[in-house]
Amino acid sequence: MTDTFDKETRSWIMARVRSKGTQPELAVSKALKASGLRFQTSAKGIAGNPDFAFRKLKLAIFVNGCFWHWHGCRRCRMPSSNREYWRAKISRNMERDKRYRRELHRLGWRYVTIWECDIEAGIARTTRRAKELSGH
Repeated sequence: MTDTFDKETRSWIMARVRSKGTQPELAVSKALKASGLRFQTSAKGIAGNPDFAFRKLKLAIFVNGCFWHWHGCRRCRMPSSNREYWRAKISRNMERDKRYRRELHRLGWRYVTIWECDIEAGIARTTRRAKELSGH
């Protein structure tokens, strides 16, 4: 099935999809601040540009949307229109994520992925892990 929008309209819609400052990211940021741990946001210069990083601990945190990074939960539903485009797009995203994880591992970094569908449990696990690594 072809896209229901023309190319210009689709481009306009996609340009409005946020990549930073999303609700899940704001929730993680609030929890990390409350934990008393010091972190960096939008960590440029680290493989994959993690959403949050603890440079001293070499811990990268990615807050991933289920649809865009596709991990298999109920939110991972392929759109009914333009399926080939979306399959290719999501596949590229998944391959890029794997490449970044391998690079982080190679550089001695740990990483945590917090999924949009599991935000509360992901925050708890991540905060606990960061505290363990920092000796808190």
